[in-house]
Amino acid sequence: MIRVSVDNTKCIAAGLCVGREPGIFDQNDDDGLVFVLRENVLPSEQEGVIESERICPSGAIVVHTD
Repeated sequence: MIRVSVDNTKCIAAGLCVGREPGIFDQNDDDGLVFVLRENVLPSEQEGVIESERICPSGAIVVHTD
């Protein structure tokens, strides 16, 4: 299983991850910064979360493999 986190000091509120995996990521209504809805990623979501990390323009998404 993998885990995911977002570094809000790097996030630029692009929202590409939210579009790719809306069950994992969401955006704050006030500033648009991304946050994680659920840290533990299901096997069926792993590919999308890894892709979200890859396409994040600021490098704010971190996938952790334990």
